[in-house]
Amino acid sequence: MIEAILESPEALLAGLGIFILGYVIKYREWSFLIAGYDASTEVSKSVAASVVGNLAIRVGIATMLFGVFAAGSSIPEAVAFAFAAFVLLAAARAIYRLQTYQTAPA
Repeated sequence: MIEAILESPEALLAGLGIFILGYVIKYREWSFLIAGYDASTEVSKSVAASVVGNLAIRVGIATMLFGVFAAGSSIPEAVAFAFAAFVLLAAARAIYRLQTYQTAPA
């Protein structure tokens, strides 16, 4: 299995890159990496970084796992469809959370 991953590491490396981006967005609060984010919006920097960072970390882990399983053997089409559905639903959840965010009353 290690030989198969070394021969075709694209998904594993892409997942690792997404995971690293998620880490720096969430824990370093690099909000400039968030497309369309502006500090003048109602959503605070820490909330936007947390939501988008969590999304990128989850998608990165899922992509790495998908790459490992795809390199090890032939995966059914249903697994690829489930992976795509996971990514789309996670992105939709993050968008919804950011669009409906309300600050707590003081």
